[in-house]
Amino acid sequence: MEFETLTIDDPRYPRKLLERLGTEAPRLYFHGPLKLLDRFTMAVIAGDQIPGQAMLATNDMLFKIREYALNYVGPWHSVMETEIFRLALDTPTDELRRRSLTICTARGLARENWDNFLGDRFGYQGPFTGFPQKEEFYRRAHDGELLWLSITDPQQKRFERRNILLRNRVACALADVVFVPFSEKGAKSLITVKQVLKDKVPIFTCQYGLDKDTDVNKDLFALGIPSYPRKTVGVYLESLGASTDAPPPFDPPQPETVLDECKERVAAKAKLGQLSFF
Repeated sequence: MEFETLTIDDPRYPRKLLERLGTEAPRLYFHGPLKLLDRFTMAVIAGDQIPGQAMLATNDMLFKIREYALNYVGPWHSVMETEIFRLALDTPTDELRRRSLTICTARGLARENWDNFLGDRFGYQGPFTGFPQKEEFYRRAHDGELLWLSITDPQQKRFERRNILLRNRVACALADVVFVPFSEKGAKSLITVKQVLKDKVPIFTCQYGLDKDTDVNKDLFALGIPSYPRKTVGVYLESLGASTDAPPPFDPPQPETVLDECKERVAAKAKLGQLSFF
């Protein structure tokens, strides 16, 4: 995958990430439209395992969340994360791109591609028979409507724990709010939740029952994470700036603009002696 590099002194570097992480803000590698991060963005982090009660409550809440015009950002690895990943792609025909998608990967972008990204999550049989939004995924990828971000060396192929934790932190720090459907002690997601609290990013979870001491998300409640049911989660999102107003249709780069950018890059590399035709 082709990619560009962002350092903290680049004016395009995400403002929220710089403000929250300061000197810890990492070098970013990206492919796609950075302007998606200017939209109201919700990060999603969920544990690898999720109890049925938590999954049902999350799916119920998503019926309300899906009404809002959000940019969804996350690693999209766990079962619940991939369900929300699919939601971000599943745009009804009567909506104008209400949901956009940002992908944070712990693999280097020189090693990442559309096929292995889906294969890691949905399997290689079928192909991807468990992924009905496959066509829309490839369409957005082909048309430049997906934003890919990585904090990992571009040639890195293996997933390493330190990269995964930093990737998770970055995904959350890019957001206006973080949704954590489920997490528990010992999970990487709970480490991320604790870091999100330190980075002062708004975060919430589902409300399952009335007794928080026996609730499946008691480890989140112990950290003071607020919970909301389907009935009130919209009020919470709107208090942070979310809106149900659909954004205008995606405006892809015009051919003339792309050509001009290519000419500028070629000229710059030629000036620096970095261009060779042999």
